[in-house]
Amino acid sequence: MPAIKRRASVTSRVDDAFEYVAEWRNFSNYIPMFVDIEATSLVQYGPGTSLDLTMLLGNKVQMKTTLDIVDFLKNERVVFKSSQGIRTKTTWGFKDIGGKVLITLDFEFEMPATMNIREDEKLALSRSIEDAWGKSLDMLKWILESKPPSAD
Repeated sequence: MPAIKRRASVTSRVDDAFEYVAEWRNFSNYIPMFVDIEATSLVQYGPGTSLDLTMLLGNKVQMKTTLDIVDFLKNERVVFKSSQGIRTKTTWGFKDIGGKVLITLDFEFEMPATMNIREDEKLALSRSIEDAWGKSLDMLKWILESKPPSAD
């Protein structure tokens, strides 16, 4: 599976950054490729959360997928893995680096075998996905640095 790895140093508290990413309702604010997101589980936060969503790949390709939270360590890591649709695994990591938080994003994906496109189109689509995740991390950084910290 191709993997995209990104890191950003963000002026934010670790718990604020973690909570923003762990709350799936915020996805549309910084991950524009995730559209039509809907929780399908009774659990809406943390382990046991399951989401149906459509991924917009490139400008034309829409793929439905189901994401489940498969790993959740408060203020350190949250991992979403697909159980249906396009195969993906998204790992968000959070580490306090002295008044800032280092956010790491690891995104792995596999194009479905049923996706009948040429090799050059697959490569272009992969580059498009990589660019989209880079922009998503930039947007997340901007959002977190723009909002006031939560009260203790």
